[in-house]
Amino acid sequence: MMSIKNAIKQKSSKKPRKIQKSNKKSVAKKSSKSIDPITFAVILNRFKTIADEMTITMEKTAWTSIIALARDYSVAIYDYKARQVCMQDALPIHTNSMHVVLKEISETFKDNIYEGDVIVTNDPYSGNTHVGDFVTATPVFHKGKHMFWSVAKGHQLDVGAYVPNSVAIQASDVWQEGLQLPPIKFYEKGERCEDVVRMYLANVRWQEWLYGDLMAQLGSIWTGERRLKELSKEYGNAELEKYMESILDYADRRMSEEVKSYPDGDYHGVSWLDSDGKGKSNIKIGAKVSVRGDKIHVDFSNSDPQNASGNNGSRGVMQAAAGIPILCTIDSTIPHNDGVLRHITADAPVGSVCNAKYPASTAAATVGPGDTMQEAVWKALAHAVPDRVMGGNGKDGNLPMLHGVDRRGKKDIDFGMMLFNAAAAGGASATCDGWPYFMTSAGMGGLKIMSVELCELFYPFRIDRQEIAADSVGHGKYIGGPGIDFCLSPVGGGFQCELFGEGQSNPPFSVMGGMPGIGGGSYKENLRTKKRKYYSSKGRFELAANEIWVGVSSGGGGYGDPLEREPDAVLESIIDGMLTVESARNIYGVIISKNPMTVNLKETKALRKKKRKTRKPREITSPNIPGAATWVKENLRAGDEYLLDAH
Repeated sequence: MMSIKNAIKQKSSKKPRKIQKSNKKSVAKKSSKSIDPITFAVILNRFKTIADEMTITMEKTAWTSIIALARDYSVAIYDYKARQVCMQDALPIHTNSMHVVLKEISETFKDNIYEGDVIVTNDPYSGNTHVGDFVTATPVFHKGKHMFWSVAKGHQLDVGAYVPNSVAIQASDVWQEGLQLPPIKFYEKGERCEDVVRMYLANVRWQEWLYGDLMAQLGSIWTGERRLKELSKEYGNAELEKYMESILDYADRRMSEEVKSYPDGDYHGVSWLDSDGKGKSNIKIGAKVSVRGDKIHVDFSNSDPQNASGNNGSRGVMQAAAGIPILCTIDSTIPHNDGVLRHITADAPVGSVCNAKYPASTAAATVGPGDTMQEAVWKALAHAVPDRVMGGNGKDGNLPMLHGVDRRGKKDIDFGMMLFNAAAAGGASATCDGWPYFMTSAGMGGLKIMSVELCELFYPFRIDRQEIAADSVGHGKYIGGPGIDFCLSPVGGGFQCELFGEGQSNPPFSVMGGMPGIGGGSYKENLRTKKRKYYSSKGRFELAANEIWVGVSSGGGGYGDPLEREPDAVLESIIDGMLTVESARNIYGVIISKNPMTVNLKETKALRKKKRKTRKPREITSPNIPGAATWVKENLRAGDEYLLDAH
């Protein structure tokens, strides 16, 4: 294992990072003389504007909270060759894999693609991420030529699984996890295929709500189609194709410069899934990141075999998870299109936890397996470019699916919702603290929580507490974002809860001498007996009317030595409720005087000097062993129960 000292030495000796300061200069320098920089910039930003309008259309017209409020959806624009042209405000686990499923769609229909078609799929064995993600794609024609694809992907609230959950993590195979739609036409030549739509709706719960989401998704891609046709008409097919190619080549050149600034070599990282959802714990995912010139290859061969549950990765998720951490280390002004993706390849053995073999279930592929694959890649990159990586992000351990009967009104109504409000936080970087409510690496901060008021208006529960969990952060020179202490209670009767997450046993990792997040956990408590049942990050249970559910999510991993954090920043975190006075003393070596609350600089200096002499060296990333989290053990009381993968 490389030491922090050697990493710093390597950092100072590696090739300098080249930052392209001017888009115009880069285009003019290497592009054809026929490319006008002004027109180039205008068309590049027109693509972005179209993607933005597609995004707004979907979010503002969707029916379910998972799309309209939590924003678990993405849109993108591709050319007729299924090459990514533009993605905007979206989830990277979606956009970095949609080219995989779009190529499957193109290969399936080949010459039978017509203007007015809408092709859909949710099949993970056709290149999709997981069965819960519903892909809609329409080809864009102008003057008889297929120019683009307008594509949207939305997470469905239900897919007809054996339980009311589109992430049925305890499913044994594809048939238990719900309806599988290979690439199939919902519209052909502008005419709706009513039999196919009826078949889809007959196999899902909450049909009215899901039909509303479907129409929102279609509205999004039709908006993209309309705007792309206008763009083609304005510039002409040949001119627009020329500039589109130049946009891809521009990203290609800049990505080449970025990757060349990485030191060549093979770098390794390992992380673990908490469990398979059926009692098997600490499933290993290992990544080898190989850098050669301007190419990066990620190999997940050092990973465990697939699970007998839905906690497996799909091919699409594996491709996306390999690239997301790399894309987070490059200059943010580089367009994330096919020109960038050309430089990253990935593979994993078929039948492994990263790339399951049919008919294995991949119900939770985007979150647990996807996030853990990313974590292994991040850890590997920490040995290559430690100044560009971030600490580990919290996962989805406290994002339950709630379902049952809403009895508050005159008429009982079946309800279902995926609750994001107890979400975990993001990791720190070499220059700044992590974000709260980062949620998962799959979304990279793109998901949102619902307001407390809307939750209580739409659904039969009351949110009793939603606040920062003190000392949940990963400590460091820069701290991870804080976790959330969340509590809800049923209103009008109990309901079912489904947990399908990760990160409780294996907490967000730290970098360069920082400390990991707490991992967190959840429990339900009987209000009469005060007894608690603690749950692992996966499980299914009923929450009765006289019970509460409490979820304490993990903070993100810390970056750098906590003894190097500015004392005033420690004090500010105490005032904000993220740190306690005790952790300031014990971890940061900062002494806080009271009345008024100030930093005692003299005592702080002496304590930090003493701590530096006695502490042990730390590794570049930590922890590097499975099952390292301690939150549950520390909070279990005499008489409490702990249930692993309850079902």
